[in-house]
Amino acid sequence: MSTLCTTLVGNKCPLLTITNFSSPPLTLERRRAICVSARVHPGETCASWTMQGFLEFLCGNSARARILRDNFIFKVVPMLNPDGVMNGQYRCSLSGQDLNRQWQSPDRYFHPTIYSIKQLIKSLKVNRDISIFCDIHGHSRKCNMFMYGCTSKSPSLRLKERVFPYLLHNDSLMFSYDDCNFKVQKCKESAARVVAWREFQIPNSYTLEMSLGGGDFGEDPAVRPPIHFNIEDYMEMGRLFCEAILDMYDPGRVRLEAALHELELLHPEIKKVAEPDDGEGGDLDGDSRRKKRGDSSSRLVGSKKSSSTGKLASKAASGSKTAKPKKMEGNRRQTSARR
Repeated sequence: MSTLCTTLVGNKCPLLTITNFSSPPLTLERRRAICVSARVHPGETCASWTMQGFLEFLCGNSARARILRDNFIFKVVPMLNPDGVMNGQYRCSLSGQDLNRQWQSPDRYFHPTIYSIKQLIKSLKVNRDISIFCDIHGHSRKCNMFMYGCTSKSPSLRLKERVFPYLLHNDSLMFSYDDCNFKVQKCKESAARVVAWREFQIPNSYTLEMSLGGGDFGEDPAVRPPIHFNIEDYMEMGRLFCEAILDMYDPGRVRLEAALHELELLHPEIKKVAEPDDGEGGDLDGDSRRKKRGDSSSRLVGSKKSSSTGKLASKAASGSKTAKPKKMEGNRRQTSARR
């Protein structure tokens, strides 16, 4: 643990670096990065519980946690607005500003945590790829857990940018792909995920939102009735975030390919066009090309075709997974009508 910076009134903003530090230096240099932050809005307390679940899984002794540490270097800022949290603010810092609207041009004095995390991402991009950026939030008006993302101009990336949220949707009834939104509104152009996507070319750039209320789980209460979320639900989402990373970058690509296939059915309007890499990131394309060349650097060290992969394949064969998009598509139409 180190200090990212000191805040406007002198509080420390912690930075965690998590990886397998016993790996050879050359391996460490080539390791891809994942950046996760939380609590930029002090009143969104559920973000801290999700962060705790994420950190407990990542720092645990399970084989899957070791695979993550062997293959990625995690840069984690658990609390981007410590001043606001300590002084009981709901949304702003002590400068009286929403820090999640200062990412385009943060001031080193008034917005030190945002300025510093941008410098951190910039320095990381010099030496390594950043596979995922995610800023964790709570939502006071919507139900369920969901993500906001971005939409690339490249048709070949539009489905791939939706894969990570869709993997979370498949893993948990609490997470609703139907509630995810990938449009960039003008008022959000200085938000974390948009700046990370545009300025640093991180295609998998997201805001993870957890309802401060609970979940309605779609239109069919027989599937699961509406409930209030509790601490364990929020922590579970942090653990599932780690599982989704493993599924996303598994060299077997079983769940990745299944998700892409289901997304094609959900979004026939998005053409899956095979294009050369246009420099917008695209770790999935890069992994695929390296795998075809036999480059072992694209593989998750120590990973195997696990029992969970086998379970997915058997569920897909039985039709339980492929039936879900049809139900979701109906929900999507009903939700858009309500909006």
